[in-house]
Amino acid sequence: MIPTPAIQFNQGSFLRFLLLIFCSVSTAPNHLLGQTQKLRVESSFQPATITIAQNTIYKIVIHGSQENAQGAMPNVSGLSISNSPQTFRSASFINGVPSVRLEMSFQVRPTSMGEHTIPAWSIRVGSNTLQVPPATVNILAPNQKDKIRQDADAKNKNDLKQASFIEFKNPRPYLYEGETVSTQIDLYIWDRLPVSRIERVPQKEGAAFSTTELGQPKEKRNQTKFNKTYTIFSWPVGLTAAIAGSQNIQFSTSIRVRVKSRGNSPFNSPFFNDPFFGFGREVSITVQSALQTLEIRKLPMNERPDSFHGAIGNFTVCTIPDTDRVSLGDPVRLSLEIEGKGNFAAMPAPKLESNINFKIGPPAFSFEGDEVTKHTGKQSFEYILTPMNSGLIEIPSIPFSYFDPILEKYFSVNTSPHSLRVDPGEKWVDPTPQIQKNEQSKNHLSTKDLFQTENEPGTWINNISNESLLNSKLFWSAQSFPLFFLFGLIFYGWKRKQSGRDAFRQKQSLLKKQMREAISYKDSGLFFRATRERLRLEIGTFYKYPNPLSLSSNELISLLVKGGNEQQLVADIRDILDTSDNYEFAASEEDPKSLDEISKKMNKLLKKFK
Repeated sequence: MIPTPAIQFNQGSFLRFLLLIFCSVSTAPNHLLGQTQKLRVESSFQPATITIAQNTIYKIVIHGSQENAQGAMPNVSGLSISNSPQTFRSASFINGVPSVRLEMSFQVRPTSMGEHTIPAWSIRVGSNTLQVPPATVNILAPNQKDKIRQDADAKNKNDLKQASFIEFKNPRPYLYEGETVSTQIDLYIWDRLPVSRIERVPQKEGAAFSTTELGQPKEKRNQTKFNKTYTIFSWPVGLTAAIAGSQNIQFSTSIRVRVKSRGNSPFNSPFFNDPFFGFGREVSITVQSALQTLEIRKLPMNERPDSFHGAIGNFTVCTIPDTDRVSLGDPVRLSLEIEGKGNFAAMPAPKLESNINFKIGPPAFSFEGDEVTKHTGKQSFEYILTPMNSGLIEIPSIPFSYFDPILEKYFSVNTSPHSLRVDPGEKWVDPTPQIQKNEQSKNHLSTKDLFQTENEPGTWINNISNESLLNSKLFWSAQSFPLFFLFGLIFYGWKRKQSGRDAFRQKQSLLKKQMREAISYKDSGLFFRATRERLRLEIGTFYKYPNPLSLSSNELISLLVKGGNEQQLVADIRDILDTSDNYEFAASEEDPKSLDEISKKMNKLLKKFK
């Protein structure tokens, strides 16, 4: 038995209606206002007899009060009762006496045939506790019309499920913690489904995994499945397991479908209501993949080598120095190349520490291969080695270990050592004393026996003065090249930063537009999906997270807490995220004023990050 939550009603609508009652009652004679209406409760099913394929309404009417009611409705075997009633408040005058009442209507779906009774139960109205009388409903066997309607509903649901769906195939039923695999997400759209656009790329649902960012999809037309013709949009993706255990994963997206303006739902045979030749409206449909459960295993501790630092896959390793002979003090570039399939995005650089022969700095790295999934390719680490001693010395081998998830074993390899000849270099001699001696000798030369011939015209000088480099045009020309190169690097970095900002602004503008459209169409589901995506984008970008759109709600809150934000700000953001999660698959419409208030509140909160 699952306890039914307490019933809560809208306080705001009650206050507005109470004002109307106050204005009406104030015009009545004073002697009538002293009369009061006794509190009483009625309950009934409307209708009281249905078939098992139909629904009914359990109605509670409270006479004499419009205050909010609270209580715990008993559970009844054979009936499924909603816990979100529709409320209606009314007021009237009966023989000059004001009469008010509150109606609460609960949707009821039968699950078994027979006579079912909701027993008497207590409900609290203000400071009064009232007894709700019992009510009985009779559930009959389905008739022929019910069976036809059930078959039609089942066919519509099956057609809708086959009209658009996502396929996600994992290469193995299990992964290891930290392992990266290359997979693909396929979105199938039936050619007869009047789709106007794909609202967003498929989003991961499951905090135990991380994915690479999805780019532009590949499109394939005229693909046949289930005896239907589809257009398939495919996204390659790298999937990395992060948390050990039995974990669920699912992908979902939203598409916009055109339907006729007569209010029909896209879930009611939208495939034969194509509004291309008439006026129509657009609705949003959520498309999901099947929920998959994967086993995430921890890496074994037995026989784990000391040189293992998280590389998972199948690799080959080699080192290549850029030269085999240098002078003392000249740097040597040593490239370590790791090639194969595995978790390149999470692979750390193998350790190579300084020793008595070499001073070694931190390596630079680069990747060549599948830039989308980062699963297949070649990772290069470049170390700068500065020899400290002359002679024939040896570049040491580098140990590297990895775990093969297919063979489920650790493997260790060592690169080949390389011989390096280091020349001592030329001895530097200070030429300044010799130059001064030569100048002094020149100053003592006698010039009385020297004469100027016609073949050597010009003015005789006793010594030659050195020209300053600051007055040399050649010097300044040589200095201008690195200066221009520096300005070019600064301009290139600025352009890259601007392109990143432009992409952020485009995504931000698109999400803001979706929120405005959702408010105008009263589409709560679209509004809260766009709200959650915008929070992911702006918070993740603000804290420089590499893939903001993959952040979960808990990760967003963790970033805000680590950033030292105020508790009230974190609590407000958490409320918006919780509301977004609750409304993600909701089909009911929300008051556009409340959606607009949430949008304004979120805009203020997004300006307070630090």
